[in-house]
Amino acid sequence: MNHRAWIVISGFIWFFMGAFLLYKGLLLITQAAFQVGSLCYQLQGIFKTPQQAATIFMAIGLLLGFLKGRFVLAKTVKRVVNRITSLPLPIRLKDAYSPAYWILIGSMMLLGMTFRFLPIPVDLRGVIDIAIGSALINGAMLYFRMAKSIPRAATN
Repeated sequence: MNHRAWIVISGFIWFFMGAFLLYKGLLLITQAAFQVGSLCYQLQGIFKTPQQAATIFMAIGLLLGFLKGRFVLAKTVKRVVNRITSLPLPIRLKDAYSPAYWILIGSMMLLGMTFRFLPIPVDLRGVIDIAIGSALINGAMLYFRMAKSIPRAATN
């Protein structure tokens, strides 16, 4: 495959994983809004209803995800795109991503699985999933923009 195809594939991987985490986070916070004892329920005195507290949690997760996507993951996207564009064609799967990238992906998956077993409130887990999911979607958009900016002659 050519450079542009690998960059687009990277973007789709990040997009679909981000969409999954965003959906999961929204679902967790929605469930928490109707659970007695959740943070949403406990904060209803400040926000008037648990549902309004849940909306604030969702907004916080989206804001954190935007910031992480723009300022942290943007560097990773640039690094991966620079690596992919520097490789000679055809590019194989084992060459497309560095070992450090695979370690990063594996450690993030392990961290996500660990959250299931830690005593973290469901609404806080939702905020974390929303933040990571929206950050990944933001990073995916950066992949797509970078793929679009690669000259056609460089992708053959």
